[in-house]
Amino acid sequence: MHTPAPIVSPEMAFASFDLVSFGEITVPEHPLRFGFQVDIVPEAEVNQQLIFALVSQNRGTEGRAKTHGFAIRLDLKTGEVWDLLSDSGLIGWIDGPVTRFTDEEPMLLSWQVEHLGAALIPKLQIGDEVFLYPALRYEEGMVMDTMAGTLAGKTATLSAFMHPAVWRESLV
Repeated sequence: MHTPAPIVSPEMAFASFDLVSFGEITVPEHPLRFGFQVDIVPEAEVNQQLIFALVSQNRGTEGRAKTHGFAIRLDLKTGEVWDLLSDSGLIGWIDGPVTRFTDEEPMLLSWQVEHLGAALIPKLQIGDEVFLYPALRYEEGMVMDTMAGTLAGKTATLSAFMHPAVWRESLV
């Protein structure tokens, strides 16, 4: 049986990954839905683990940058989906082998967030499975960065994520 890995700080969780940004989303004050998505074809020898995130940084009370938002680490070998920012630990597993995804039918990774009142309510989709994730409080002028990464080096990271899309739509 596989023993789950311990939760670590966001800075430590992101440190060993080669991350790329696919753009930013400025979160307006009115109700809307926004998101970030990419496709990936899991390759056993290249991308055993990856990060998929929608994050924002602000200055904490001590003047240090604090990362918050929505971020997961996906272990393609075990299928485990780990939370990286909300101290939720293991949030689920992908059913079935990831080898079922191909160039013609890649695995979708998608964050879809609804901004309702003061809450940002996320939904994570991996392939055809949907996971719930803790909500985040909206802050005026909030900008969220779209990030994805692997442990395989910058070149492999850039080529691993296909068809990136950052979008938003009004709910009114």
